[in-house]
Amino acid sequence: MVTASPVFFLVKDFVQTEEATAAFFAISVSVSSVAIVAANFAGGFLADRVGRKRVIACGSAILAPSLFSYTLAPNILWVVTLYFVQMFGINLFQPAFTAFVADLSKVSSRGKAFGRYNSFWIGSTVPAPLVGGYLADSFGLRFPFALASLFALIALVTSFALIEITHKPATPENAKVEHDSQNVLMPFASVMLIFGLISLFNGMLNGMISPLIRIYTVFKLGGSATDLGLIFSLGSGLVTTLIQIPGGRLTDKMGRKPLMLISLLGVPLLIAMAYTSSIFQFILASAGLVAFGNLGAPAYSAWLMDLVSDRKRARASGLTNAMSGVGMFIGPQLSTWIYQSQPIVALAFIATAVPWILQAPFILKLKETKPA
Repeated sequence: MVTASPVFFLVKDFVQTEEATAAFFAISVSVSSVAIVAANFAGGFLADRVGRKRVIACGSAILAPSLFSYTLAPNILWVVTLYFVQMFGINLFQPAFTAFVADLSKVSSRGKAFGRYNSFWIGSTVPAPLVGGYLADSFGLRFPFALASLFALIALVTSFALIEITHKPATPENAKVEHDSQNVLMPFASVMLIFGLISLFNGMLNGMISPLIRIYTVFKLGGSATDLGLIFSLGSGLVTTLIQIPGGRLTDKMGRKPLMLISLLGVPLLIAMAYTSSIFQFILASAGLVAFGNLGAPAYSAWLMDLVSDRKRARASGLTNAMSGVGMFIGPQLSTWIYQSQPIVALAFIATAVPWILQAPFILKLKETKPA
């Protein structure tokens, strides 16, 4: 509700020019990626040691006051700092949630489980950006942040109702059963290396496209806060939500690897975004890009959880998410520099497609875990 549109326009409100807005928003995204790395490292290891529930509650407790503090922001430095804290709170509990889903699912239906889980939380992002943009245009730029902080408080209270999964004692017999039943086919270090590189490139992709969507929409297509919210609601949130259930089912039927490779077919649509001339065209290109890109999302989560033991699930998720954060640190600065220094706008979008393509050889390297 706040990140898609209000944060960008809050930055624009302080610095005003296109060049400064692009530069400072890119800096904000890069700074927040440091929070993503730190939070996922901490959240992953803590969730395996002290429990998923406590880490989820802690993340919500950080998120609520950081969102409300935007309403008091007096300058751009305050906004950048709050963006860091906000992203730290959000990402602290991500590994715990991923581990929770894996704890409650079997290898044969794990893709479906992640598809359903993703559809619930991503479903909330369908109306949220549009609502956030509308509220910013209608009631002032600070109002959506106050409302978002209230939702974070509700999430904090709700987290206390979670029931922690108790692991079996670590005995040689249990270890053998765990190895056989969970299809652990590769050493933990190898899994982390390959998934870490895939996550790094995926983080670069997301980091590079994030400022480009906002800059192109606002300054090339003349979009408002509501228009930007509409793009993230329809062109991203709705499509992402709808693709999760079929993506999860296909993951369990076809296998993890085919779905992740099929998702690479979204590359041409990423480049096509640079040639759109209206908000409607941009939404269509974005929707196609997001559909392909997220088709393999359940496969990614299920595959990673298949290849590690239950006692290392949260840290595995945290480490790979942290690598994604490293990519997000590099991405915004790179795409913004290309956008501002090159006369052809499409070059920035073409460059953004490169890290997506580079994921292919690492996906091919992984061993399939789809049960016979």
